[in-house]
Amino acid sequence: MAAQTLDPQAMIFSTTKLGLPPQKVLATCKLLFEEECTIPFIARYRKEVTGNLDEVQIRDIQDTYNEYVETEKRREFILDAIKKMEAMTPELERQIKAASTLNQLEDIYAPYKSKKKTKAMIAKDNGLEPLSEMILKGDKDIRKLVEEINEKFVKPMEGKVKDVQDAINGACDILMETFSHKLELKERIRQTFWESGMMKASLRKDGDKIEEASKFKDFFEFSEPLSKIKDPKASHRYMAMRRGMNLKILKVDAEIAPEIGYTLIEEEFFPKKDKLANYELLKKCAEKAFTNYIQPSLDLEVKNDLKKFADSAAISVFGINLKNLLLAPYLGSKAVLGIDPGIRTGCKVVIVDSTGKFLGDHVVYPFEPKNDKVGAAQILTKMIEMFKVEYIAIGNGTNGRETLEFVETHIQQVKDGTVKATMTSEAGASIYSASDIARAEFPDKDVTVRGAISIARRFQDPLAELVKLDPKSIGVGQYQHDVNQIQLKNNLEAVVESCVNFVGVDLNTASAPLLSYVSGIGPTVAQNVVKYRDTNGGFKSRNELLKVTRFSQKVFEQSAGFLRIYNGPHALDGTFIHPERYPMLEEWVKTKKKDLKDLLIDDVLQNELASDKA
Repeated sequence: MAAQTLDPQAMIFSTTKLGLPPQKVLATCKLLFEEECTIPFIARYRKEVTGNLDEVQIRDIQDTYNEYVETEKRREFILDAIKKMEAMTPELERQIKAASTLNQLEDIYAPYKSKKKTKAMIAKDNGLEPLSEMILKGDKDIRKLVEEINEKFVKPMEGKVKDVQDAINGACDILMETFSHKLELKERIRQTFWESGMMKASLRKDGDKIEEASKFKDFFEFSEPLSKIKDPKASHRYMAMRRGMNLKILKVDAEIAPEIGYTLIEEEFFPKKDKLANYELLKKCAEKAFTNYIQPSLDLEVKNDLKKFADSAAISVFGINLKNLLLAPYLGSKAVLGIDPGIRTGCKVVIVDSTGKFLGDHVVYPFEPKNDKVGAAQILTKMIEMFKVEYIAIGNGTNGRETLEFVETHIQQVKDGTVKATMTSEAGASIYSASDIARAEFPDKDVTVRGAISIARRFQDPLAELVKLDPKSIGVGQYQHDVNQIQLKNNLEAVVESCVNFVGVDLNTASAPLLSYVSGIGPTVAQNVVKYRDTNGGFKSRNELLKVTRFSQKVFEQSAGFLRIYNGPHALDGTFIHPERYPMLEEWVKTKKKDLKDLLIDDVLQNELASDKA
């Protein structure tokens, strides 16, 4: 991310939308966009600058700022495109600059997008715009002006306009397009959709012949106000309808009573209908404009907006689920026996020691067809004794419950309570086992063995193991394949980053995938850290990080506080205290005739420091 000049209007937009104090938004934007700081770093180490904003608020500022910037980019594109078409007018430019949302901008741009000429455009080229104005004005009944229309609009076009009826039809095409593209009218109808519109679903013709049709039976005759289905709590219903629609099982429409649309067009363009000679013709134009143009356009727009609302709600839930998985309690330094359950091909058994190091594997066959329960129990019992196993982690996939029951009834240490057996989620284990990371870690092991290792390790240290997986493969919620995949990826990666930096990592044991999520580091620098560690036998101090290839001063600033060195020469290297604060703390303890180690364990000294800072 390159440093950028701050946009004052974008910060005003963020301030207004989020309701945060302007000075907090300004300070946060400077850190994000000018100083290129990461969100975890700002949230933990720049609280005094942001006024104690948390990660969620900082991310909201970043998102709303970028939202404004992207809207302005689109505005500039539209202005430039229409100018190149030589179609810009002062009024059109004013409308484009006044538009406050992307939907409004797209409404303005819609007539200029099509490379193909519309019926209205052709009618204008054929000189029928004055006729359309005559019809709308309504002071003359065009049914009585056949000869005049023929002389003015048919004969001069030399066959391009066939007859009087063709001329009237062309004029009506112009009127319908005029009604459809009136910005203020479209906005009023849009608001009416959200306030009183309905979302309706029904079974499509032959939809019941599709294999999965029965899953959507609740929506075969479904209707719900748009105002309700817009609620994040109802997002799953719209996701289900949309999936049924994509499978061609359901017909899904957002609509308002057509009469409401007709009335709004009349009020906008010809409110004094009693005085209009051409009212019936205008009414038909209004009905066609709504039915053929406005209704389909807003139906698509509303469904797209609902998709965005539902995506955001679902992705938020996925993020919470992922966070709960990643921050599941750390087992600690305990040896674990992991089992990937199987039936015909047997159960794959692995041992990882108290540091997570893989020690060995075996296959046992307690189920049909071999049904060797006695032999399987003997092997597992010996492995538990030999490697001093304290926990057994069993994957919760196929045959998982049966495997747990076998262990609980046949393994004496489990029956005695000296070893605890439990099931753990194996979501994503098969994806990890075939990944480049797994092949690099265990090049000579089968994918099933790698999967069992993943199960054992994720039970031992969920965060350290699950960061090796694409967050989407962990199985964090329903409809995760239906939502916007870029938004899902960005959100889940932000959750992983947040969790990793919340916990911090051991610089001398963390894997490259885990290090890559530390604030400011990324995959390449993470690999360089591991290479340096392997070559030099571990880090003695945080300052040594500056010797790593591509580990710049900026990377050090953003990451050092989250990287721990336990039992190193400098007491503070094993804490969340950032190195930039070391000189101040070293000076302070010196004035108290104490040592830094005393500060870490002495509550009284810590309280005294807090008082001095205050």
